[in-house]
Amino acid sequence: MTIASAAALVLLAGCGSGTGDSDGKASAGSAVVPKVSNDWALRYTGGTAGPADTKKSPIKVGYINQEGGAPAFPEASTGIDAAVAYINRELGGAKGHPVVLEKCVVQSEEDGQKCGTQMANDPEVKFVIEGVLTVGNKAIYSVLGGRKPIMEASPSTSDDLTAKGAYSYTPGGPGTIAGMAQFVAEQLPDVRRVAVLYADNPAGKASAEQFLKPQLQKLGVTDVKLVGVADTATGPDVAAAIQAAGGRQADTLLSFLTVPGCMATYDALQSLGITPRVVATGLCFGTPMTKHMRDVGSEDQVPDGWYFTNFGYSYFTPDEASGMATYVAKVKQYAPKNAEYTGFAGYTFANLMTAMKFVNEIGPDRLTSEAMAKAIESFEGPMMMVAGPIECGYSPVFAALCGSQIGVEQYKDGRWIQVATPLRDNAISIAQALGG
Repeated sequence: MTIASAAALVLLAGCGSGTGDSDGKASAGSAVVPKVSNDWALRYTGGTAGPADTKKSPIKVGYINQEGGAPAFPEASTGIDAAVAYINRELGGAKGHPVVLEKCVVQSEEDGQKCGTQMANDPEVKFVIEGVLTVGNKAIYSVLGGRKPIMEASPSTSDDLTAKGAYSYTPGGPGTIAGMAQFVAEQLPDVRRVAVLYADNPAGKASAEQFLKPQLQKLGVTDVKLVGVADTATGPDVAAAIQAAGGRQADTLLSFLTVPGCMATYDALQSLGITPRVVATGLCFGTPMTKHMRDVGSEDQVPDGWYFTNFGYSYFTPDEASGMATYVAKVKQYAPKNAEYTGFAGYTFANLMTAMKFVNEIGPDRLTSEAMAKAIESFEGPMMMVAGPIECGYSPVFAALCGSQIGVEQYKDGRWIQVATPLRDNAISIAQALGG
C-alpha cells in the first residue's frame, strides 16, 4: 500500500487556537474573546472598510461539507458562514460585491456526485471551498476534474490528497501524523514505550500501521503497540483497548480518535487509574469535551496535562499577527451563541478570507476558474492561522498539500501552554517526512 493510502483517513486532524500573554499561556474556562479592529483583516484581504454594495452582482462561492449524518462536521459551516457575514458587513465584500455561498451537503457516496455536478454546472461558481468529507470525495473530484479549483479545510482521504485541482493550506491528516511522531520522539523526554489508539476502520488501521508506527521507529521509538477503537466505543471499551495496547506499562499514549473517542479515553484512564502522557489531535478539545468534563464533575476545560496538535496557532491563546484573534472575535460575533468554533471552523473561515484576497487581487470582472487556480497554487503565505511557508505541491506523494508545519499546545493546571509554535519559532516541520 502506498503512503497516500496509508494516511488516507487518519482522523480529521483538528487544530489549535487563542490572546496569550508573553509566556504563551492563557486562562482556561470560557473562551477569551479578543477585542480587535478590522486593520489586520483589511490588510490581509485587500478589502474596503464598510458593507458590500447589495446593488452589485454577487460573487458566488461553491461550498461542500459533510453534515447531518455520522460523522458530521457542522462546525466547518459555522466558520464559513461567519466569514461570509464578516466580509459582507465589514470588509466591503469582494471589491464591493456581496459574497454568497452555493451550498451542497454530503451524507453518502452518491451525494459526492450530486455536489460535484452542481458546482460544475453553475457558471457563476468559479471555485469551491470544501469543509471536511469522509465520503463522496472521489466522485466530487472526478466530476470537477480540475475544472474548478477546490480549497480544502483539512484533507482526510487519499482522494483529497492527490486530486487534481485540490489545494490544502493546512498539512491535514498526514501532516498531523508526521508531526505527532516527531514531537513524541524528539521533544518529549524519556519516551520508551508508546501505546496508540486509532479509529478502527481500514484507513485508520493503515495510517497507524504503515505510516505512524514506521515514523516513530525511524525516529528511534521502537516499542510501539497499536490498537483499533470503534467509533461507538464507550469508556469500558476504550479501557480494554488501552490495556490491550500495553497502556499500564506505556509512558506515552497517542490518540487518533474522534470526539466521542476522546471522551471515552479520558473516562477509561480515570477508571484504570493510570496517568501516561497523552498526545491527541485538536479533535479532543472544544465544546463537546468541555461539556463532558463538566458532566463528570471536573472543572478543567479539557483533560489536565494532555498535549494537542494544531496547525500552528491556538484558538485558546489567540494572537493578532496570524489572524487568530480576528477569527475568534468575529466567529463569536457572527456565529450562533455557543456554536462550536474550534475543530475545522477556523479553517473554512480562513479559506474564505484568503479566497477574498485572491478575488480582490484578480478583480470580480476578471474572475475565472483559471485565474483563481493560478492564484491559489502560487500563494506562498503567510496563510491566516496556519504555520509556516506555503508551497503547493512540495510533497510528491500528497500533491494537494501546501502547508508543511504543525504546532503543539498543552493544557496544564488550568492554563494553555504553547509548546511548539511559530510564535516561539519552534513549530514542527513535516516537509521532509512527507517527501518534500
